[in-house]
Amino acid sequence: MVLVELMKAGMTVIRCNMSHGDHEEQSMKLANLEKAYELAPEFKGKMKILMDTRGPEIRTGTFEVYNSKKELKAGQDFKLVTDYSLKGDESMVAITYEQLPKSVKPGQRILIQDGTVILEVTEAKDDEVLCKVVNNCKLGEKKNVNVPGVKVDIPVVGEREIKDIEEWAVPNNADYIALSFVQSADDVKDCRKHFGGKDIKVISKIENVEGLKNFEEILAESDGIMVARGDLGMEIPMEKVWMAQKMMIKKTKAAGKYAVCATEMLASMEDKPFPTRAEACDVANAVLDGADAVMLSSESAMGKFPVETVNTMRRIVEEAEHALVSEVVAA
Repeated sequence: MVLVELMKAGMTVIRCNMSHGDHEEQSMKLANLEKAYELAPEFKGKMKILMDTRGPEIRTGTFEVYNSKKELKAGQDFKLVTDYSLKGDESMVAITYEQLPKSVKPGQRILIQDGTVILEVTEAKDDEVLCKVVNNCKLGEKKNVNVPGVKVDIPVVGEREIKDIEEWAVPNNADYIALSFVQSADDVKDCRKHFGGKDIKVISKIENVEGLKNFEEILAESDGIMVARGDLGMEIPMEKVWMAQKMMIKKTKAAGKYAVCATEMLASMEDKPFPTRAEACDVANAVLDGADAVMLSSESAMGKFPVETVNTMRRIVEEAEHALVSEVVAA
């Protein structure tokens, strides 16, 4: 069973991302975890459960073939449609935000899938946005969408988040809530109102400029911070992401709170059994920065080599931690 192998490889937290499945699908993960405990009882009680909220984000829809990818060519026409029931193909994909056509204008760029898919708006209609593809790329399902400079009119803790917390996270004894797109301390306070007395830790995900501006007040109200580099890297220049990462981890550790580093840490291992040297250095540097946890996403959720990926990350982390201890001893 893959889950058993993942635990043996070094997995310590199972992430249930509400952007990628309803309550039934997320509960299936926990049911699989219980089956894994039967095969490897030594891990029972050691795995933590993290529920990741959807928050005020825009995502693409699905294709006819589950979990498939569509190849897009630079210069081709492509549509974003607001009817989320439609299945996408090489010429269009649905989006979750009905207000997008009213929020964009010709010439604006739309970044999808952590900025790896770039579209340029040519026309905005009532229920669709017509675009040109800027770069050759492959588009997957349910990917994040960012329009630089456009504020999304969706609350951080809305009806869906409240339902997910009260009806899934609380009854399933989640250990952590990863609160997406936090912009103020009030967002964290709003989240805590729905815990029903449970001791659930809030990990605030910093993913936009507002979150960076209000970082210290957010940190004061949170149990930890997640440096969510994917969406953040579409909001600020990519050459400044490393600086934001180091600043946030440093301040989080100074406050005695959890620091998590996430996104594209071993991205190439989604398709290959080994990482790039740059990725290996990235994981190690996150540890040297002071991160308490490093997080995998598509590499382990839908990649071809999930166990190898976790094994690789664990080995890199152990080497970096050894270097940290050696420095402390030498000092």
